[in-house]
Amino acid sequence: MKKPKSRKKSASSAIIAVIVIIAISASAIYFYNQQKMSGGDSTAQWITSGPFAINNGTYRIDDNVFMIVTGLKPTDAGNITVYDPKGSVYTQVPFNGTLKSDFNYFFKPDTERLAKICTPQDLVGNWTIAFPGTSYDSIHFKIINEWVPDGQAEIKSIPLPCP
Repeated sequence: MKKPKSRKKSASSAIIAVIVIIAISASAIYFYNQQKMSGGDSTAQWITSGPFAINNGTYRIDDNVFMIVTGLKPTDAGNITVYDPKGSVYTQVPFNGTLKSDFNYFFKPDTERLAKICTPQDLVGNWTIAFPGTSYDSIHFKIINEWVPDGQAEIKSIPLPCP
């Protein structure tokens, strides 16, 4: 005569199965993110500084600059400050590790009267992303004088006089 399986044994087996599934899922996510950060995508070359990373070091006019922020410490707070090739503040993005430790952000450098970027060629040059008030190094990237296909329709020169 066979003994029926005990409930404890069935519950233990189910718990172990769930733990194994969670471990496999966590490992897959970790390795996917590692591949993404290390340039597993042949078109991206991630540039990092602490928890901050952008998806490339060189962009064309009308490209989006993608930034991921992962693992901010609760003590990390301030503004991500983007400087244009003239050294002027192009934009600022607040961050606070106490409120949110991970987020994504993207921007597309464009002509802008307030930033005194009057022509698409004013976008060309070396840009800097800084993290004032933190110990993280700045991230540098370049916009080259080459257009994204069909980009000329989106970015226009600002009529003179431009400040």
